[in-house]
Amino acid sequence: MGAGPIPQTASPAKRVKQLGIIAALPAEARCLAGKADKTDATLSSPYQLSNHVCLMVAGIGPEQASNAAAALIQQGVDALLSWGCAGAISADVQPGALMLPQTVLSQTAQTQTISPQSTKPRASDTLHTDSAWRTHLSGLLSDSCQPVTGALISSNDIITEPAQKQALCQFSGAVAVDMESATIAKAAQDADIPFMAIRAIADAVDTSIPAYISRGMDIYGNINPASMLGLLLTHPASWLHLMRLGRQFSDAKATLSLVSETLGIDGLLPPNLSD
Repeated sequence: MGAGPIPQTASPAKRVKQLGIIAALPAEARCLAGKADKTDATLSSPYQLSNHVCLMVAGIGPEQASNAAAALIQQGVDALLSWGCAGAISADVQPGALMLPQTVLSQTAQTQTISPQSTKPRASDTLHTDSAWRTHLSGLLSDSCQPVTGALISSNDIITEPAQKQALCQFSGAVAVDMESATIAKAAQDADIPFMAIRAIADAVDTSIPAYISRGMDIYGNINPASMLGLLLTHPASWLHLMRLGRQFSDAKATLSLVSETLGIDGLLPPNLSD
């Protein structure tokens, strides 16, 4: 046989690094993905926002967040981001404030047992966000908003009353509460990948969330229109309270949209993935 070129072995394609983002509600996801997106049609399934970023709408609560985190980790994501809204439990944060928390606390007790005399969470209940990622995001957002870096606590239950919020603040030292971030943070820790939370404050510390809302919502935040109309017809004063909640939620969504517009989708990546 004559001499010929040495056959070249094809190098394997380099794997694209991925950030997995988890939002509880379609309304929160739309602040990131835009109005003309598929988040309503892809509930509970990962949706690719870019080559490097995929989004999953999990539903409300730690169980749903755990399922979403497990699905994204199984898919091979290299970092997890908890995205959405949180409730203020301190007067130091107001609706529309942006949180990039340094720590996320896991609060496993039932809300009925929370009291100012309760002991603070153990060190094992404290999960940390990625410091380099948090610093990176803070720098990019410093011209558009001033992020709050206090602690975020996750509860198994919706914290509905101002007295509960204040007691939870005293119990934990946190400034805001959600229901998903601690579960996502724990999944990231177990998988040894970076974790970050971006949360905008929706309800103020002195705002109550009526029981008929928490009872009437499904896991995606949808409320049965017929039930709501019946309630408003029999309790007309509820209109004012609902309008206040709506304004505060709108403030939070405006902040999330501002973050998305300022950073762009790939701007959410941690520094080690964006190189």
